[in-house]
Amino acid sequence: MLISILVIILFITAIFVRKVFRQSEELQLNEQYYKSLFDQNPDIIITFDLAGNFLNVNKAVSLFGYTVEELIHKSFIPLLIPPDVEQTVANFRKAVSGVVTTYECAIFDKDGNQKEILATNIPIYVKNKIVGVYGIIKDITVHKNAEKSLREAEEKYRSLVENSLVGVYIFQKEKLVYVNPRLCQMTGYSEEELSTLNLSDLIYPDDLQIVAWKLVKLGSKEESSITYQYRIIRKDKRVLTLEIYGSIIDYHGQAAVIGTVIDVSERIKTEKMIKHMAYHDQLTGLPNRYFLKEKLNGLVESAKAKHENFALLFLDLDRFKAVNDTFGHEIGDKFLVEITEKLNRLIDDHDTIARYGGDEFTILLANSNEKRACEVAQAIITNLSVPFYQTHNEILVTPSIGISIFPEHGESFDMLVKNADRAMYFAKSLGKNNYQLFSDDLKEKNQHELELEICLRKALKRNEFLLYYQPQINLETNQMIGAEALIRWNHPERGLIPPSEFIGLAEETGLIIPIGEWVIRTACQQMMKWQADGLPRLRIAVNISAKQFTQTNLPDLLRKVLHETGLEPKYLEIEITESMTMDVESTISTLLELKEIGVLISIDDFGTGYSSLNYLKRFPIDKLKIDQSFIRECTSDLNDQTIIKTIILMAHLLKLQLIAEGVETKDQANFLLQQGCLEAQGYYFSQPIPVEDFEEKLIQQM
Repeated sequence: MLISILVIILFITAIFVRKVFRQSEELQLNEQYYKSLFDQNPDIIITFDLAGNFLNVNKAVSLFGYTVEELIHKSFIPLLIPPDVEQTVANFRKAVSGVVTTYECAIFDKDGNQKEILATNIPIYVKNKIVGVYGIIKDITVHKNAEKSLREAEEKYRSLVENSLVGVYIFQKEKLVYVNPRLCQMTGYSEEELSTLNLSDLIYPDDLQIVAWKLVKLGSKEESSITYQYRIIRKDKRVLTLEIYGSIIDYHGQAAVIGTVIDVSERIKTEKMIKHMAYHDQLTGLPNRYFLKEKLNGLVESAKAKHENFALLFLDLDRFKAVNDTFGHEIGDKFLVEITEKLNRLIDDHDTIARYGGDEFTILLANSNEKRACEVAQAIITNLSVPFYQTHNEILVTPSIGISIFPEHGESFDMLVKNADRAMYFAKSLGKNNYQLFSDDLKEKNQHELELEICLRKALKRNEFLLYYQPQINLETNQMIGAEALIRWNHPERGLIPPSEFIGLAEETGLIIPIGEWVIRTACQQMMKWQADGLPRLRIAVNISAKQFTQTNLPDLLRKVLHETGLEPKYLEIEITESMTMDVESTISTLLELKEIGVLISIDDFGTGYSSLNYLKRFPIDKLKIDQSFIRECTSDLNDQTIIKTIILMAHLLKLQLIAEGVETKDQANFLLQQGCLEAQGYYFSQPIPVEDFEEKLIQQM
């Protein structure tokens, strides 16, 4: 019995020992689990006593730079940033009272940097009694910084969008689901009003199809983004032109279009204005040569396709420069505007007038033949030949017109303009105030003029010019008292060319300036040579061109030449024409300078041009030269006789010297002498002769 009891006791003991051993093993295993969880946890795990002092902490605390030993038995409060102390202590006390709390706060790491953490406080129960607090700390600094950056970015974006100078929109399901204030400003509608509008309420009817097509292309992903322009109707019914950018995004889980809107109305207006300025003349408002070129090139293609003709008229205003020089550019501009108005009244709507240059106009007559071109040209001549009145002055400027016809006279802009221009210059050569059609003969003539210009440019360098001298005679003594120097061109192939064939071209090309200087210098040198040779001291007369008189400093040139040649000023006579004196004040200024130098001044071809006794008495001139047109019939024509007598009387009253040119008969010479004109020149005495022949006459007179 005793043995049985012992066996039972041993059995029970064995069972108990095994149970205790198993419990010990489980306890050790749980301790290992806990230790692994505590030691290897990436979050910081802390045990606090009820006063908030560290009892234990895992190695994760090294993330903040601390060691376990540095924290044990110390309060957590010094680690907190001051603003978070009160809130954190309150949450810890809740855990002490048995409430689990989770909250965010900030602490200092060992280096003094602020770290954002997510803290969870859990009460520790032992035998139903709270003996401490667990703390689980997660470092959320990176997350908080990212969150802050995102928030700042969103704030920046919102501020940018809300205060943007461009409109911003989100378009979804045929409605504007977002618009910024600028877009409301552009349209005149409020955000709420825009959200209720359909596209057809806002977009200009003619542009609806464009917008719909662009949205379809964007929606079908045929294009990833779109940029285009269309017009809208504002709330106040004004029309604006907008430039739109759009691309596809997801908005609240559904596809939408987001984009920007710029009001380009002013830019479009400015671009149109700039284009208009680039293609139109500012003074007259007419198209300019660039517009003409585009228009004519388009007309060429159209006329070729339809087998049509069209005409180009090239118009130049005769003597317009004299208007500018005399009355000033302001009056000249008014005159051009009036010319423009007259021209506009003479053509059809489908025709084009362009201002090609200063006083040059072109008229493009669409679907027109030679007959209509001539009719329009004649109508222009008739209407433009009426005087223009300005401040009590009558201005008469006539047109010269050249005509070219497509395709007979050219199939390009350059050729048609060139040939019309050639025809215009031919019209000028025929006396101006007429029109001429281009022809092959003109082409040859212009080719000749071009060759002549090339030769003329070379002539000065090659010393091909020479001076002839025409004696000027005292009618009482029949002795030479002077000579007029007259230029000739000794062309190597064509021989002697008279000035009538090249002076006009020299004026046009500007070559008259160096040629004129050569004449003055050569004449002065020749006079000095004759004086040095002991021949009679005569006065030499030199013609001055309009360009020389107005475009160069003539007084300075004369001073220089007289100084270099040594000729006394009293032996040099400068001949100017009446037309050069139209700008009275400028003329007086130049003439006074010439008088200071000491040269003599005469007005050539007197009686044929612009004249006014009031101005004439103000001019410091010495002599009048009666034009040969009055001399030719002076012995038989009473009108010519009256004009000559009047000029002679006027000259005597103004104490001016007189000389008549173009005297060809003894009767003409006698008539002039009887009327009191004591000097003359002309074929009756001698034609212009070379230097050698003139020297012989001088020797004979000694």
